[in-house]
Amino acid sequence: MNNSPLNLRTLFSFPDPAATTPPSNQWQEFQSRLGREIKTIKWPAAMPDLTSKVAELFNVELPDLLVSSWKKARELQEALEESRKSPEEVIVLDLAEHEITNEFHPNIEIRIAGLPLPKKIEFKVQIVTALKGINLKIQAGTITEIQAGSCDFEGKIKYEDLTIAEKKIGPIEILGLSTIARQEASPMK
Repeated sequence: MNNSPLNLRTLFSFPDPAATTPPSNQWQEFQSRLGREIKTIKWPAAMPDLTSKVAELFNVELPDLLVSSWKKARELQEALEESRKSPEEVIVLDLAEHEITNEFHPNIEIRIAGLPLPKKIEFKVQIVTALKGINLKIQAGTITEIQAGSCDFEGKIKYEDLTIAEKKIGPIEILGLSTIARQEASPMK
């Protein structure tokens, strides 16, 4: 795997608009269904390319998803709080083997003349990530680095009752990442 960030769009193999390879049958069915649904809209100008906007919804990097999940863990919250009290100290938190389950509902709201249409284009994204051998480096109340490990990934993206992407891969080697170094971890609510 290259050193570019791993995102949901890449993991689910969503088509690249510049690519010459044909999209999957699932993606073609989604495009067809979306086309039928938006034909009923009276557009004041040329109809936008909604399928490219949909693909942009999934340009979310995998490390960002993992960090947002880890922020909710009690053990991590305690380590973050401890590191705020001693900002010079570096804490390494061993995450051992564990599984993170996430569900997201990204959507596109279409507005005409500033008013939203009654129906949003909404997706259900379910992701299960099994992590192995990963450490978090924490300093001054911030996750400064994700240290090497691996993960298995399983996910599904649905539009209404249509599964438009499904993927199961792993293990994916996670190299040390410091790109999330300054993301503040908010206190648990």
